[in-house]
Amino acid sequence: MTAFEFDWAYVRHKTLVPAICTAVALIALAAAHWFHNDQWQRFSRLSANNEAIQEDYDALVYRRELVNLYHRRYLQFREIGFVGRESRLDWLEALRTITAQLTLPRVSYAIEPQLRAVAPVESIMTADDIQVFRSSLELEIGLLHELDLLRFFDELQNEAPGLIKVDSCDLVWQAGQQDALRAEANILAGCSIKIFSVTTSDVAAEPSL
Repeated sequence: MTAFEFDWAYVRHKTLVPAICTAVALIALAAAHWFHNDQWQRFSRLSANNEAIQEDYDALVYRRELVNLYHRRYLQFREIGFVGRESRLDWLEALRTITAQLTLPRVSYAIEPQLRAVAPVESIMTADDIQVFRSSLELEIGLLHELDLLRFFDELQNEAPGLIKVDSCDLVWQAGQQDALRAEANILAGCSIKIFSVTTSDVAAEPSL
């Protein structure tokens, strides 16, 4: 054997175990890298799903709070008579009661037939479920003082069903007129108001009284 010849049997004997260990280590490294990538992809998918579920949950909670808020408002509107069929008998009773409570000299009225009101914004989805109505009411009120008119409308909104909108009020000083003096009214107020009511799909279709 010369100095430049290799003993391959010896080389194989001495390098076989390290070579096998190196190969096993590379295989293990490749397997670990693949497993890490696979787990990272699964984690990314689960994280994305978790974020989507959290967003859906937050949106559901928000919608539930919104429904509760509007449901409470709906119950309040229904309690004051804004939601439901207009009851003119209740209106007349409220006028009599308020006139007696405020000791007004007299109150007279003229009410027109109820009409469908055109809302400024109407949802296509709820157009068949919600209908807005209005009635026009002309009032002639004998007053002792201007503040009686404000008290009258405050009590009217509290006692009478529905929501009211005062379109106009004309005040005429009655001092010196014999009819006004006999009625003990210092001021005669002529007011035009509108009464608004809403019917929903859960309100029975009954004619207004």
